[in-house]
Amino acid sequence: MERIVTMERMQPRTQTDAPAAPVDLAATGERARRALAEAERRGLPPDPRVFELFYAYLGGEDPRLCAAVDALLPEGGGANLDAVERLHETHLALGGQAERFLDVGREVELELALLSESLARRSAANDAFHYDLTRARDGMSILARPGTVRQTIRDLIDLTTRYAQQVEGHDAELAAARAQISDLQDELQDLRERSYIDHLTGLANRRRFDAALELAIHEAPERGPLSLVICDLDHFKRINDGFGHAVGDSVLKQFARLLRQNVQGKDTAARFGGEEFALVLPRTERLGARHVAERIRQELAARAFVITGTRKRLGSVTASLGVAEWRRGEGAAALIARADAALYRAKNSGRNRVIVSD
Repeated sequence: MERIVTMERMQPRTQTDAPAAPVDLAATGERARRALAEAERRGLPPDPRVFELFYAYLGGEDPRLCAAVDALLPEGGGANLDAVERLHETHLALGGQAERFLDVGREVELELALLSESLARRSAANDAFHYDLTRARDGMSILARPGTVRQTIRDLIDLTTRYAQQVEGHDAELAAARAQISDLQDELQDLRERSYIDHLTGLANRRRFDAALELAIHEAPERGPLSLVICDLDHFKRINDGFGHAVGDSVLKQFARLLRQNVQGKDTAARFGGEEFALVLPRTERLGARHVAERIRQELAARAFVITGTRKRLGSVTASLGVAEWRRGEGAAALIARADAALYRAKNSGRNRVIVSD
């Protein structure tokens, strides 16, 4: 399979893996109780999706989920199940990964059963040890004969040795179960992450884009301006038709990397669909968004694309971009429509340019 590379050197992305945290069963139960209480406090019924949403919210692992819950599900009532459904679909739904999600759930259930069994054996061993120690204490009476005392001491040494070996074995089982459950929890989190990431480009998918834009609009009145950029690769069909879809996919990935390099903080870069992409830029007015869009356009146009192996050149790859700044009271659909209209004005004006909506 041919793949395309640019003549420019890309900066590698760094990633730091956090150590897995041990599983705390008592804390898990307490978190479940708090999730139900949190739902009641916000005027929501103990629906399964409500419970799952607040269980994840109280864990705090996904800052975007926490911010979205606080923004869309106000305290003291006023929250509704439609908002819960949108939040669940955006942040927790697993899409095509649902089957693996169920498998992981069954594996967690099995590991918890093994963990419970090991704890029960540990408890039984403790009871037996306590009983044998009581008998040994009775054998150490000052009225006992010296030979009986010596035998009791030998028995006690054997007893403590066996108990130490049992405890060591149980501790190893507990540690292994904790590690396995932790690994399964990490896999569940990874499945959730993949449910709102575009598999080809690694950018946010449309589901994540919709949620990010709604949240940004909700926060805009207090946090300042908000702008949306929609971009489309010019004549992309010619690349697919002339060089094949594998090369076209590689162009999409290269462009996605360029977008990722030009966003920061709470910005969201997403694949909007096909060869169309979008940037959600909180705290950015339209001139700042135009600057970002123009930088992307220029950097893309300056790159030379060649096919690995054949060294065949694709020629220039360009993009047209439309920019719109959010207006107070405007919904997501209206903002998208204005940015999209600006994009089509850029297309109709000759392509390879940035147009800002009025």
